[in-house]
Amino acid sequence: MKKLIILLLCVAIVGTGGFFGYKKYRASQDEKKVVDVVPVSLMAESSDMYDWYSSDLSGQIVSANSQKVYVDSQKLVKKVFVKKGDEVKKGDTILEYDMTVVELELAQKENQVGVIEAKIKAANKELNQYKNLQPSENAPKPEEPDEPDEPDMPDIPDEPDIPDTPDSSTPDEPVDPVTPVQTVDSVNPAFVPAAGTGTAADPYIINCNEKTKVTTGFMARISGTNRFAELCVYDENSQFLYKWLINAANLSTKDMKEWVVSDGVEINEKTGLIALSTDITHYGTFSVKMPDSVSDIDDGGEDDSLPDTDIPDYTDIPDDTDDYDYPDEDFDDDDTDDNADPYDMNYVYSRAELNQMIAEKQNEIKGLEIDLRKAKIEYENAKKQKSDGKVVAEVDGIVKKIGTAADENAENDENDEGEIPEDEMFPEEEDNSGDSDAFAVIEGDGGVEVRCEITELNLPNTPVGATVNVMSWDTGASTEAEVTRIDEEPYMYSNYSWGENPNNSTYYVYAKLADSTDFTVGNWVQVSLNQTRSSDSNSVYLPVQYVRQEGGDYYIMKADENNRLVKQYVKAGKIMYGYAIEIKGGLSMSDRICFPFGTDVKEGVRTKDSTEILYPENY
Repeated sequence: MKKLIILLLCVAIVGTGGFFGYKKYRASQDEKKVVDVVPVSLMAESSDMYDWYSSDLSGQIVSANSQKVYVDSQKLVKKVFVKKGDEVKKGDTILEYDMTVVELELAQKENQVGVIEAKIKAANKELNQYKNLQPSENAPKPEEPDEPDEPDMPDIPDEPDIPDTPDSSTPDEPVDPVTPVQTVDSVNPAFVPAAGTGTAADPYIINCNEKTKVTTGFMARISGTNRFAELCVYDENSQFLYKWLINAANLSTKDMKEWVVSDGVEINEKTGLIALSTDITHYGTFSVKMPDSVSDIDDGGEDDSLPDTDIPDYTDIPDDTDDYDYPDEDFDDDDTDDNADPYDMNYVYSRAELNQMIAEKQNEIKGLEIDLRKAKIEYENAKKQKSDGKVVAEVDGIVKKIGTAADENAENDENDEGEIPEDEMFPEEEDNSGDSDAFAVIEGDGGVEVRCEITELNLPNTPVGATVNVMSWDTGASTEAEVTRIDEEPYMYSNYSWGENPNNSTYYVYAKLADSTDFTVGNWVQVSLNQTRSSDSNSVYLPVQYVRQEGGDYYIMKADENNRLVKQYVKAGKIMYGYAIEIKGGLSMSDRICFPFGTDVKEGVRTKDSTEILYPENY
C-alpha cells in the first residue's frame, strides 16, 4: 500500500512539473510574438460621409390626375368600350371582364389566401418545435448497467403444429368499393378544377371520361401562362386509365384544334396494355401514373409517356397501423402540446445546427407573411370586380392607352396570315413612364406630380404631408413638393440603392409640386428629402475587418499603456456597403488597434506601431 502511495505521489509531482513547464514554454513563445497595431485616427471615417445616400433620390414627373388599369394575365377581357384618344367622364365604362373567369379566379385567390395561412401555421409550429428541441451537447450520458447474473435456460417446449396457410387467392376476401368519379364532357375556358391551384407542384386536376372534348378556348386561355393541368381519364366504372399532363407555357395558339382525350389511345381489352399513336398532334405529355398532390409534368426529367404495367402502384396499400397494440394511456386532445415532437428529435442536432434551422424557418415565415399580405390584397381587388365585371373611369380625361379584348386578339391572329403588323414595322418609342404594363391609362386635368422610389427604412422620414425639394435634370428648375400619398404595396421587394440593405423593400411615393410651370410629364428629377441626420455625429466608421463579433457583442484588440494587447468591447451600429461598421462607443481616436484574427492575436502579446491598414486584398 505504501509503495502505491509513493508511486502516485511521484506521478503527481512529475505531472505538475510538466504542466508548469509547458506553461512556461508557452509564455516564452508568446513573449517572442509581436503584433502590429495601427492608430484609429488613420483608418476612422466620419459618420458625415454616410448621410448623403438617404437624402437624394431619383424621381419622374407624372400626371397628377390619372388612372391606370392593370389586368392580370389570367383574366379574360370580354369587351373594351373606349379607344385611344377618347374623352371619358368619371363613371364611364372602360372595359368588361368575362364574369365566369372572374368568379373562378375569385375562388382561386380565396383558396390561395387559405393555403398561405396554412403554410404560416405549419411553419410556426415547426419553428416552435425547433426552439423546444434539446441540442446534442445536452444529451445525457447513459449509465453503464450492472451485468446481471446469467439466468437459467428454460425448457424448450415442443414446436406446435403449424396450420396450413390459407390460399391467398381465396375469393372470399372483401373488395373495396370504387368511389365514383364525377367527370366532365367538355373542358371549356371557364373550367372548374376538381383540385389544384395551377402551379407545377399543385396542378389543376380535371377529371374526364374517354369521350371528353378539350376545346380550343380552354387551350387559348391558358396558353403562354405558367399554369399546369392534369386531364385524368376514367372509364365508365370510375377506374383510372391514363392522363394528359399539360404545361401551358409550351402551348401555341397556332394550329390549335379541338381534340378528344382518347385520340390516338388504344387499350387492349384482354391485357389492359395501353398504346399511343404518334401520327396525331399531342398537346400534352401522356402518362399512366396515378394522379397525386405532386405534379409529375415533364420538365426535362424522366419520360413518363410510356406505360409501365410491371411496376406495382403502392398508392392504395392500406394503412395497417391500426393493428399495432399501443400501451393503454389517457390522451386528452385539449391538453395536447402542439410543440411536442412526435419523433422525439431531442439531442439529434447540435446547438449551431438548431440556430441555423430556426433562422431559416424565421426567414421562411417572413416571406410567407409578405405573400399573404399580397394575396389578401389581390383577393379584395377580385371581390370588387365581382359585382358586374365592369371597370369604370375614376377621373375625367383622355384615354392615352388601351388594350384589346380577348376575342379581338384571336381575330387579329387569324387575319394576320404571315403579314407583319404595322405596329411592329414601325414600333412606338419605348415607354419609360412606368405605364408599360398598364392595360389602360387615362390622363386627366389637374397638373403634374413627382413620383420617386423610397426604401422601406426611409418611409418614416417621408410621411404624407412632408416636404421634399425637386430639381429638373432637363431645365435645372427647382421647387418644393408635398408628399400626398404612398403606395400600400411595395414597388419591389428589394432595392438597388448604393449603400443600402438590398433586402429593403422599395415603395412609390407621390408629391404635389408647388410650382409646375417648368415641369412636364416624363421629366427626370432629383428629389432631396428634408430629414434629420440618420447617423450619430459622434460616431465613426472603421473597416469592418478590424471589429470582431462575439455572440451579439463586438470587440476590438488594442494596445494598452504597456504596449500589450487587450480586448476592448465597443458599441456597434450600422454596417455600410459590407466594408465599414459604425462605432458609437468604447473607442478613442488615440487607440491603437490590430487586425483581430490569427493565432498570434491574444491578450498579453507585445505590440509594435504600424501605419499599414490591412484590407481584404492584402490580408
